[in-house]
Amino acid sequence: METAEDPNNQEAPPEEENNEIRTPLLHNDSRDENQSQSGLRHRGEARHPRLLDRDGNFHQSHGHWGVERLSRRNRRYLLSRLWHDWILGDWFHRLAYQRTPVLMFILFLAYTSIVVFFAFVYLGVSMMGRQTEINPDGSKKVIAFCDLEINDHMEALYFSLSTMTTIGYGVSDYYFGGCWTPLLLVLWQVCSAITFDAVAVGLLFHRISRGTKRGKTILFSDKAVVQRVKGVPYLMFRIGELRRYHLIEASVRCYCVRHERLPVGRTDSPRPNIQTTHFVSRQVKLLHPDENYGSHLWMGLPQVIVHRMDSQSPLVPSSPSWFDAQDVEHAFPRISSEEDCEEALVTSSGAGANTQSEEMSRFMIDRDMEIVVLVQGVDEATGATTQARHSYKTCDLAWDHTFESCVRPVASERQSSAAVQVDFSMFHDVLQAPPNAATCPYIP
Repeated sequence: METAEDPNNQEAPPEEENNEIRTPLLHNDSRDENQSQSGLRHRGEARHPRLLDRDGNFHQSHGHWGVERLSRRNRRYLLSRLWHDWILGDWFHRLAYQRTPVLMFILFLAYTSIVVFFAFVYLGVSMMGRQTEINPDGSKKVIAFCDLEINDHMEALYFSLSTMTTIGYGVSDYYFGGCWTPLLLVLWQVCSAITFDAVAVGLLFHRISRGTKRGKTILFSDKAVVQRVKGVPYLMFRIGELRRYHLIEASVRCYCVRHERLPVGRTDSPRPNIQTTHFVSRQVKLLHPDENYGSHLWMGLPQVIVHRMDSQSPLVPSSPSWFDAQDVEHAFPRISSEEDCEEALVTSSGAGANTQSEEMSRFMIDRDMEIVVLVQGVDEATGATTQARHSYKTCDLAWDHTFESCVRPVASERQSSAAVQVDFSMFHDVLQAPPNAATCPYIP
């Protein structure tokens, strides 16, 4: 017996794709929600870790590289290289790259070691150089060596600490009886103190003013979008500056890290042998900012970085075919060129464009592709060079989308000296784009 369905219990229709894609800046779960919508382009993320992490707030990068360095040399060789190259040859940078609490502990330990070392030197010289005289009444009188008057370990430590910090002694004779031995010892410790102070100040200043902290104020969009314009796909991502004082001479560089699979041996074989070379890096040519002008960015406003995914791009398969990890050959059509863009606007749309996008996404997943972005500039306050890093994998790409504008003019009725308003709550928002648009405001 059939029962009538209650209209109140019917499932709600699915939300529009735009509502799921548009996510605010301060939404930590936005990336997880977007990843659940994917099919092909989110496959394989759990199996392949990132080359560059994205574990910071709002899915930004800490700049940590996922590279493990190994060596097959024997242990004695490694210890020798460790001592000569890392400790003796580059000890300053080895200390500078330590964590701040570790660096402070090492400096305090080194300072205490110097004080204790010279305390034992002073105590040893005083004990070995003292003389004993017998008075006429038979009593003994101890004559201190050069009037150092150091009788035990505690006095030696206080004397060494006074020499390390300042030249002001509570001894009866500031000139130590005109002896050369105390003079040379005090001069040795003073020179050691000056050298230690210079190294400690340099290390602490380098650690406090390092550019990695300044680079955290450079914001990258959570998603990189791929939009097809006149039949040609373009990769775009957005960069913004959170501080009022932006970087000077900022520039951006992009690299594509992927596996290379090339046939070797006879080319007429029905199933050629495929050789795989892992993690080959190739530079990505940018359309905006133009590399002919140094790829410089003005960081006063958020900027959209554009890369043209044509036949010369490392992000697309080679035409007419490419090989996957199972040595299976896949056909891939040629990307439209500048000469046939107008024709591509009419012909490259619908199912053909979707098939090409799916093939490119399948190629990126097979090659475990990761797009590494480096933004570098000079901080105007400290003059230190700063570098911010970010990366995008296939699961971070939004196909047939574009960025929503987060820059608008200030309303005329508001009493404000600013002319432009940047809404960072919309910085990561993307919108659905036509499968094949005629124009795009971010493409010059």
